[in-house]
Formats: sequence, C-alpha cells, structure tokens
Amino acid sequence: MRRRQLIILTCLMALAVSTVYIFWKQSRSPVSSGDASVPPNGETSAEASASRGQSSEADSEIRELTPSERSKVAQLPSVIQPVSRSGTNAVPEPAGPAPTPYTRQLVAALTNLNFAHGPITKEQAEQWKQGLQVLTQQGAAAVPAIDEFLKQNQELNFAAVTGGDLLGQSSLRSALINALTQIGGPEASAVMLQTLQTTTLPSEIAQLAQALEQVGPGQYRQQTLDAVNEVLGMASKGQLPGWDVGTLFKVLQTYGDSSTASALEQLAPQWKYYATMSLAGLEGGAGIPSLIHEAQDSTAGAKRDFAFQMLAQAASQYTDASSALIDQARLNQIPDSAWRKIATGLAGDQYQIGTSPPGVGPNGGSWSGLKTYHIQSGNQNFYSLPVGPDGQVSQRLDLIAQLLRATSNPVAIAALQNARDILSGQMPPR
Repeated sequence: MRRRQLIILTCLMALAVSTVYIFWKQSRSPVSSGDASVPPNGETSAEASASRGQSSEADSEIRELTPSERSKVAQLPSVIQPVSRSGTNAVPEPAGPAPTPYTRQLVAALTNLNFAHGPITKEQAEQWKQGLQVLTQQGAAAVPAIDEFLKQNQELNFAAVTGGDLLGQSSLRSALINALTQIGGPEASAVMLQTLQTTTLPSEIAQLAQALEQVGPGQYRQQTLDAVNEVLGMASKGQLPGWDVGTLFKVLQTYGDSSTASALEQLAPQWKYYATMSLAGLEGGAGIPSLIHEAQDSTAGAKRDFAFQMLAQAASQYTDASSALIDQARLNQIPDSAWRKIATGLAGDQYQIGTSPPGVGPNGGSWSGLKTYHIQSGNQNFYSLPVGPDGQVSQRLDLIAQLLRATSNPVAIAALQNARDILSGQMPPR
C-alpha cells in the first residue's frame, strides 16, 4: 500500500514539474502571429516590419477587406502625443499678444474632455459645440489662445471615442484649425502656417494645406510640399510607426508637379500603392510619364502590373496614358498577368487613396459598390468604386476597341472583351 502511494506521489510530482516547465517555456517563447494584442502606440507587428521597409508577400495582391478584417485594422488611440518636428523651414515667429484669460478659459473647456467616464452624450456634445462656437466668435482675439494650445503638441482623436461623431469634428486640433479658418485674417493665417511647418500629423498637414490655399491660392504651395516631404522622410525612417501617411500622398496629388513625380518614384519601394495611385492622379497628368516608365520596366516583373492598371484607370483622361497602352499592346510587351489589371482599370474598381470617399463619415450612408483595402506594408489604406455612368464610358470603350485591334494575345482579348461587356451595360440607351 505504501509502495502504491509512493508511486502515485512520484507521478504527481513529475506531472507538476512538467507543467511548470511547459509554462516557463511558453513564457520565454515569442508571441504567436495569432495574438490580437496591439502595442501601446497602436502599431501592429506587421506595421512595425513595414515601417522598417519590410514588405509582406500577402500584399502582392489586392483583396477587399471583410467587415471583420476592417474592424481589426489598427486605429489611432483617443489621446495622441504626436512626434515632434523641428520645423527647420519655419519662418521666424513674430511676437504677438498673449491670450486673454477668457479665451484661454474657452480653449481649456474644449480640451477638458474625459473619455474615461464612458461615451460622449448628446448633451455633452452640444455643450462642447457651443463652446467652440463662442471661441470662434471672439475673432482675432481667440487666435493667441488657439496658437498656445497647438504649440503644446497634443491631440484628442474623437473618432476613437464612442459618441465622438456627435461633436461634429474629427479631432480637437482639427476643430481649432477649422476655427482659425473661419476667423481668417493675417493672425490666423500666420498661426496656420507656423503649425504647417511644425506638425507631423498627416491629416493636419492636409487640412492646413487646403485652408492656406483658400487664403492665398498658390502662395503656400512650396511650404506645403516642404512639410509633406519632411514628414514622409521621417516616416520612411521609421520615426512615425503606425501612422497612415495616405493624406500626404493626396496632398502631393493636388499640389505637386513634374518634380513631385520624381519624388513619388523614390517613395514607391515603401508605399507602392500610394505612390502609384498618386502618379496617376497628379494634376494635369504630370505623373503619367513616370507611370509609363514604371510600366515599361521589364526588370520589375509582376511589380509593374499595378502601374499598368493605374495607366488604364487614367487613360480615359490623359491621351499619353492611352497611347502608351496601345503601343505596349502592339509590341506585345504587356505580360499576361497585367491584362487582368488593365481590364480592371478600364471597367472595374477605380482606386483612390483613403478609407472612404471624401465627405463620407461613419454615418454618411452607403455607396453602391464601395470596397475598402488595407496593405500592411507601409500601412496603406484605400478604397474603390465602380465606373459610373459619368466615368467617360464612351472613351473607355473606344480605347478597348483600339487595344483589341492592337493585340492578338488570347489572354488580352478575353480580358478586354469582358471589360467591354461590363461598360456596354452602363451606356445610356439610344
């Protein structure tokens, strides 16, 4: 009997030692890829790799996000402490009047939002919006107090808070910049310019660029491009981990020129989709020559397929793009893998940088055919909409007819005929 008890006791001790060893070994092992935890700064492990220039094989093919996948894409937290920027190109700031106690109190009331006490209620939102209105009504007298807060380099992200949409603003700093825009005048413009030259928030740079362009068309474009290039340089060095810089590429599309195209080519290895879309979207077709060069680079392999797609998407607007496609088809220089992409560019999903069409928020209604995409490498986010009846359908059909005459490739013919059938169904009846 004692021997049996001894044997049982020995087995239990061995089991206990084995269990302890297993837990000890697991605690020393790296977290598995299935772990859904996110570091405090909001950067996932995939994004951390991307910020160091490492791309994912899964990013080679665009795939629409499911609602579940979309909800898991890392978002910025509610309270943000942006990375500092030296503002080396900033103009010397003139000495201005100090904030009055009253305007300073008004700004403090706007910043005194406690997200730890549950969602923002309708009553709280109305009170907050009224405070913002009162501050704006102070006119130039409110500018020093707003400037004082913006220099503190702090941000509250309302999109990350339940009920935040009731505030009618995307963030605290965005609300104050909107107030400066409404106030107007040289004092407000000077604060916006100074903020443009020091902020690292991509969406803020885009907002300031638009506001300053309204104040003085073309006057602040160089400062805008300097800010964009400086912040993209910081992001390329991993100094802005987890940030989505898509709005900076959209600014380049709007305010860039032929020299911007060269910069976009340099950014393509890290932000392939953003850079290629931006080349296709540069004002006046300034990026089309670079896009053609990218598509004609036979050493790039399948990496140039997306360049062909964006050429096709832009071809109905720019003759240089359509002529390049026809020439490449006639010379049989378009690989089979690219023809499906070209068909998509002509008749399928039309890609744009961003998470949704402009002016559409979380409760902004649905768009027929809207799809969203997320690429881990470079934290790239974009959406697509189908070609609409006003999408130059007749020009697209004409280009398809020319491409069909220029190629005998059966893969190309099948893809182009399918694109033609899709577009033909969108032509208005005669």
